Amino acid sequence: MIFCSQLRTGRRHATTLFAVFYSACNLRRSGAILDTGARGATLHRGLEFRMVYFFKDAKILELAKGKRVLHIGCVGFADLPTTDRIALANESLHYALSRVADVTGIDYSRDAIDYFRDHGVFNNVIYGNAEKLEETQLEGTFDVVVVGDIVEHLSNPGLMFEGLRRVCNERTSIVITTPHSFGLLSFLKHCLGRFVEGNEHVMTFNAQNIENLCARHGFGIVSIDTCYQKHAMTQRMFSAGKLFFNIFPRLGGTLFVVARLES
Repeated sequence: MIFCSQLRTGRRHATTLFAVFYSACNLRRSGAILDTGARGATLHRGLEFRMVYFFKDAKILELAKGKRVLHIGCVGFADLPTTDRIALANESLHYALSRVADVTGIDYSRDAIDYFRDHGVFNNVIYGNAEKLEETQLEGTFDVVVVGDIVEHLSNPGLMFEGLRRVCNERTSIVITTPHSFGLLSFLKHCLGRFVEGNEHVMTFNAQNIENLCARHGFGIVSIDTCYQKHAMTQRMFSAGKLFFNIFPRLGGTLFVVARLES
C-alpha cells in the first residue's frame, strides 16, 4: 500500500513537472518570463500566444513574396571562405528571394559581389556594412528587411538598427534570425564538451535580450518563434528532432523574430 501510494505521488509529481515544462516551452511573448517560484508558475507581463517551430527559408519566402525586400548579409555562409560562398550562390537564401520578390542585397564581401556581377549570378547586390547602412545608396522604404543570421556577427548591432530606421516605415517587417542561446542541442553539446561557436560569432541572443535590443532602438516585437535551417534537414535524426521541437518550440536552435518600427 505504501509503495502504491508513493507510486501515485511520483506520477502526480511527474505529470505536474511535465505540464509546467510543456507550458514553459510553448508560451509566446509579450515580453515576459515564466517564474516557477515557490508559489508555482506565474506570468509576468503576460505571454499570450504559443511559439511555433518551422523551416526558416520557407517562412521568409512566404513573408517576402511579391514585396520590396532588403536583404542584409545576403551572400550568406559567412563562416566559409569566399570561394565556397561564391560556389554556393545558387543554394543561398538570396537566390530564392530573388525569384519571388524585388530584392536589394547588401554584403561586405567585395570579392563575392564582384564575381556575382561579372558572371551574371546576381545584379541586385551592393557593397555595404551592416553597421554603416547610412553610407549605402538605398532609396525609399522596404516592405520587408531580412537580417538572416548576421546580428550575432556584429560588434555593434545597435548601429544596424539605427541605420534601418531610414529604410523602414511602420508597416515594414524586420525579420531577424539568430542562434538561440537556450537552444537544446547547443546546450547538450556544451555539456558534452562538443559545442563549437561560429568563427565570426561574437554574441548570442535569447527571446528577452533580442526584444530589449529592438526596443532600445525603437522597434517593437511582432512575434518570436524558433526555426530550423536547411542543413538540419540532412541530419540522420532530423524527423525525430522536428517532431520534438514542434512540441517544444521554445527549445529550438534558431530564433525567428519579426519586429516593426514603433510610432
